[in-house]
Parts: sequence; structure tokens; C-alpha cells
Amino acid sequence: MSVGAIVPLINDFLVIKGDPALTIGAPVPEGRTKVVVLEFWATIPHLSELQRKFKDVDVTIVGATNEQDEGKIRDFVKEKSMDYTVVIDKAQTLNAKVFRPSGATGIPFAAVIVNNKILFSGHPMDPQFEKTLNEAAAKATSTRKEPVALPLITQTYEELMQLRPKELRQILDDRGIRSVGCSEKGEFAKLILDTCVKTQYYKQE
Repeated sequence: MSVGAIVPLINDFLVIKGDPALTIGAPVPEGRTKVVVLEFWATIPHLSELQRKFKDVDVTIVGATNEQDEGKIRDFVKEKSMDYTVVIDKAQTLNAKVFRPSGATGIPFAAVIVNNKILFSGHPMDPQFEKTLNEAAAKATSTRKEPVALPLITQTYEELMQLRPKELRQILDDRGIRSVGCSEKGEFAKLILDTCVKTQYYKQE
């Protein structure tokens, strides 16, 4: 498919690595920007680097192969430590609806798709590929979850002493407070009162 074309809904591939519910061309909720990089099979370490780079935004890099030997592909993905989504184009739909219509004559071939519209179509080592991807990723919806505020501790020493050691340790662990030197319940309780009464802590979900 050429630049500007709209990618149809495609989900008849087998996901080897990544979200098993992945669907390419699915409707994108209003207000969101979703980026998909569809790369036709080549083992390019750079793609793993890009997926890690964009881990906090809605960017999914998908490597698609026509190889039908599932076991062989699973072993290959594991051996190469790929950090991006890998699918087998079982029904050849990706090949028929994206690869061939693009006019591509060989692999590797990549398409940068933003909200189902192709913005780049060509070789993934073309400088324009990464330029287009960087610009698209800058507008992609964030997937980072906001940290959750943990409650201030309001219990008294006596009330804390009613808790089990495991529960006291959990209060500290949730807040990232080291309790290595504590062995008795009273030591845990005192550390909690010293550190968790007035200071607000957050936990990343």
C-alpha cells in the first residue's frame, strides 16, 4: 500500500510474541494516536531498540513473516531476543493487503501506520523511516500509568503493633523504604512512624 492509503482490518495472523489480541487496522478511539510499524521479515536489532525507545507511548512494532513453521519461528525469536511483536502471516493477508499493493520487490520492507493511515512505505533503513516514526511517536498517546498516591500512615504505635510483621514490612516495601536492619515488630513500627506519617509516597501501577 502506498503512502496515504488506509489499512483494512487484519487479524488472521498468528502472534508468536506480543499481544495475542493484536488487530491491525482496528478503529482507534477518538482523541488517541496509535502508531504501528509493520515490518516484513528481517532480523533487524534496530527494531528492538526502537520498541524499547517508544515503550511509554502507543507505538507497536510488528515483524511479519510468511514462514509457516511455528516452532522454527518461536525458536528463532527466542534466539535473537526480539523485543517487538512477531506474527506469522498464516493466511497471507498482510502480504496481500499491505506488502504487494505497496509495490515492494523484496524484504526488509516497513510501513509506518498512524491511526490506520500509511505515512511511510519502504526500506526500514531509509532515513525517512526513522524520521517519520519519530514524528509520529511524538504525537502518540502515552501508555505510562500515573503513579498512585499511597495513604499517609495514621495508626499509632500500638495499632501498628497489632499488625503482622509481613504487613508492616509491606507498608515499607510499597514506599521503597529499606527495612534491612529491622527484625522485631517494634522496629518496623518505629521505622514506619518515622518515615510514613508526614511524607507522601507514590506507587507506580
